[in-house]
Amino acid sequence: MKRMFSRNNIIVSVLVLAYLSVILLASGCAAQASKMVPRAFEVVNKHPYTVSVNESTGGIDAKPLWDSQISNTAFTEALSRALAKSGVFQTVTKGDGADYILDVTILNYDQPWHGANINVRMETKWELTNAKTHAPVWSNTFATAYRAAWLSSLFDDERIEKAHEAAVRTNIKEGIRRLSILSL
Repeated sequence: MKRMFSRNNIIVSVLVLAYLSVILLASGCAAQASKMVPRAFEVVNKHPYTVSVNESTGGIDAKPLWDSQISNTAFTEALSRALAKSGVFQTVTKGDGADYILDVTILNYDQPWHGANINVRMETKWELTNAKTHAPVWSNTFATAYRAAWLSSLFDDERIEKAHEAAVRTNIKEGIRRLSILSL
């Protein structure tokens, strides 16, 4: 009787699985901009002006073998979408021609490696500048936090990514609330 599992077949199977595992692990995860846009906003005032959003700074691009990261590009895209969705400014643009310029710097965010409940604290600095005079109009630094419960995902990497996305949502929502309180 011929054996179904020869030694060579087992070795090849193990090598293929090891190779696929390395590829999966090497593709660093990045928090997705579409999942960082809040669903609802607390807006006190809607400003009849245009705002240009500069590329945020302080984020980290995803790297192989690292857990989820918050990239500058993803944060900026989520911020632009959220500002447009909230209606706090009449129009959200990129580049010249706006009434105001918004710069957001990610000062710090937690990068947990694993855990049952993942806590992410994010600190940002928001600066609004008059585009014509280049005079600062408003600056505010604040921190927000989010906790992803272990039930949100069985895998640490997914839980960390979800926590990062929710931390950004929470921070953007708070920043927009603070912008809406301004008298421009």
